[in-house]
Amino acid sequence: SNIDAGKQAAEIAKKAMPDGGKCLGFVGLLGADNAKERIEGMKDGLKGSKIELVDVRGDDIDQARAKKNVEDALVASPDITCMVGFYSYNTPRIYEALRDAGKLGQITVVGFDDDPITLGGVKEGTVAATVVQQPFEWAYQGMKLMAAYLKGDKSGIPEGGLIIVPTKIIGKDDVDAYAANLKAMAGK
Repeated sequence: SNIDAGKQAAEIAKKAMPDGGKCLGFVGLLGADNAKERIEGMKDGLKGSKIELVDVRGDDIDQARAKKNVEDALVASPDITCMVGFYSYNTPRIYEALRDAGKLGQITVVGFDDDPITLGGVKEGTVAATVVQQPFEWAYQGMKLMAAYLKGDKSGIPEGGLIIVPTKIIGKDDVDAYAANLKAMAGK
């Protein structure tokens, strides 16, 4: 679930910043359910730690604005020690803004999803880790259930009809294997 994914983002932040700090989040649509749930999960996961998610800034799915939000935050909030990209394109824009400002590696970056820039940042250590979804697993589970359903077997459909495919944390130690697996599943 997105709440669990948010809690995983909190785990990344706590591991990367054991002494605490202030995080600023960036997201496409502040009012979207997935955004609200990821933010709620991160806040829940940070409870009792020395880390605070002080604000989350939306960009209305405008990537230029997403980068500008990060650039503005670097000027307006010099005490921020962590930035969280809640949407797939937010982490790459954080990466680019920090790189352009000469601050890459000075601010902890927590990511979501597996954009190549995000995975590259994880590999080089400038992104602490990223929370990834498993779209190929979603497709596999969906096709498996559909095939069974078409044969009259509805036993695999859970009550409520929702199957949760768990998210994973991808860090520096497993990013190469993850990227290779992703490439293989995509047939590249």
